[in-house]
Amino acid sequence: MITPYKKSFVISSYDLNPGGQARLTALAGFFQECAYKHATELGLGYHHLQENQTFWVLSRLRIHIDRYPLWDEVIEAETWPNGMERIFAMREFRIRDHRREVIGFASSAWLVVDLKTRHAMLVKDFKQLQTEPKESVFGEPLKKIRLPGTLSGPERRVVRQSDLDIVGHVNNVKYIEWSLDRLFSTLETEPFIQELEINYLNESLLSEEIEIKSDGTPGKEFFVSGTRLSDSKEIFRSRILMGEIPNNK
Repeated sequence: MITPYKKSFVISSYDLNPGGQARLTALAGFFQECAYKHATELGLGYHHLQENQTFWVLSRLRIHIDRYPLWDEVIEAETWPNGMERIFAMREFRIRDHRREVIGFASSAWLVVDLKTRHAMLVKDFKQLQTEPKESVFGEPLKKIRLPGTLSGPERRVVRQSDLDIVGHVNNVKYIEWSLDRLFSTLETEPFIQELEINYLNESLLSEEIEIKSDGTPGKEFFVSGTRLSDSKEIFRSRILMGEIPNNK
């Protein structure tokens, strides 16, 4: 049995939104860091895969937050592999506050991609991941997001150097940022984001133009999709669920 990996984080000033709470993108960054650290412990980290000209790519992510931590608050993120589904390696996350109360959790699906061909590879040969599923925080598998019939209000983003990660494509957290920016542009005040789900469908590279459209009901459920203009391939799609603002502790 694989022991879950745990890491503490302090909410810093650069993690905050205008309300003094950690941004969802900051928490997503914590998840990414924990996944990398744990994969390294298991012999499947960035440098291990690089030796075989492969790398990890996040394919699906679903995050649920009950309470956003505050400035200087210490939280603990926990992660564990959760078996394999077809070509996906599944990984779960949980966040606890200083009282050891669970304030958020997430589920993710990862691919191993060939560095040269950019094609997904099978992960079944990774003995480190050949374990029985331990616990799914949502109690159901991650699915492909179904968009509403028509998305509207196209706007364009050009991929900048600051959007790129170590493998040279747009980092997964950036797509969350783009989705939230799209939502916030429709509202006068920042809502409480209770859940965000995102599918990463294709990679995007420096200088590419991405057309972003959306649809939904601000304050309830909102959908975003990004498409590369050069070949009309959908790059990502996301679903944002808004809820009532809780009383912060």
